[in-house]
Amino acid sequence: MVHCPYDKAHKMLRKKLQQHIIKCREHFKDEVELMVCPFNKAHLIPEPEFFQHTKSCNDRKIIAHYQHNAPAELVEDTKHEKIETEENWDDDDVPDYDPEAYASNANVLRSTKGLFPAQRKAFVKEERKRLLVKNHDNDNAANDSRIASQATPNYSIPTRVTTTNR
Repeated sequence: MVHCPYDKAHKMLRKKLQQHIIKCREHFKDEVELMVCPFNKAHLIPEPEFFQHTKSCNDRKIIAHYQHNAPAELVEDTKHEKIETEENWDDDDVPDYDPEAYASNANVLRSTKGLFPAQRKAFVKEERKRLLVKNHDNDNAANDSRIASQATPNYSIPTRVTTTNR
């Protein structure tokens, strides 16, 4: 709890002091003349005590520390040496990834943005043919695997045994 500099009968939490000072300054503007501390604007001091306060203000130490101390120097120990490695991924001559080449061979639907209507129609026709061939190949592979799985018996272990209460 702190006291109001204008009226010592006013007590409040430190976080409410600034808000309270604004109200009290208006109320006591002709009666009490307070000076503002140059180190902390929340410190309002009567004129006779102002000189003594500026010498002993706790916030003066913080500002004086930054005014009189030299900037910190970087110590050489904190710098890291460059580590040479045998491997360099930037020097490898690898072809770049081409999403168009992948999409033309994969079983994915491609978009036709930016084409004229005739071009779009031809593209859609070619895509249907391509996907039908892909699906036909996949269906044949699925049938082959289904036939192979039917030839071998499927022994499965039950994951949960149910019991009945009698």
